[in-house]
Amino acid sequence: MGIKFNLIIENIEPEPEPDIDLVLFQKSLSSDFIVEKDDEGIYITIQLNEGEGEKCQNLVNRELDRYFFLTAVKIRAEMVRTIYKLRLTIEQTVYSGLPEGIKPQNWNDTDRHQLPMQLRLWSLAIGADDLCLRAILFYQIIELSGCDFPRYSDEKVAPLPLAEARFLRNWVAHAGEDLRDSMARYCRYLKIEEKMFERTSSAHMDILKRKLKLLEAEAKAVISKSL
Repeated sequence: MGIKFNLIIENIEPEPEPDIDLVLFQKSLSSDFIVEKDDEGIYITIQLNEGEGEKCQNLVNRELDRYFFLTAVKIRAEMVRTIYKLRLTIEQTVYSGLPEGIKPQNWNDTDRHQLPMQLRLWSLAIGADDLCLRAILFYQIIELSGCDFPRYSDEKVAPLPLAEARFLRNWVAHAGEDLRDSMARYCRYLKIEEKMFERTSSAHMDILKRKLKLLEAEAKAVISKSL
């Protein structure tokens, strides 16, 4: 038996509705997923028993999070009776198609929990309006990779990107003026007062807006290595 999903695309005006390449979409999925189209719409059938709804939800979510990461087309899974309805909501004005060489993801034991979690964090971060929350979510993606963060000892030069990602997360996530030497050094590099992030400071907000691109790029690089 299979569980069938109806795919619904919702676009943000005045952006055009994205064109889903069904051939590439099918190639991106394992053989348990069957993509079909008829006069009523596009459907996915997943070869799982109806009693495995929770497992099915998890399998769907990780594929949809991967799809969003690759295309910027966001998909949300909804259960309707015994059917999951997938609603695609476009939350970005720039989206892309799947790469030509797309293959099913190898959800092996090593990244079984790590990669799905990173993809879900990416989806949450991109959709977050709060800049501090977005910075923290991007950092969590980086941290889950288990990477080593370089030391920072010279305030006259910029930290390496991974080191700066950690400084930015700590800067926005904590409060007060009792800074460690490395954080104080980073503040001096930024040419700001040696204290933690303040939402009411326009200078702090400007720095965060500018530096979010660095966090996003590092988080994206981490996920891309596993895809």
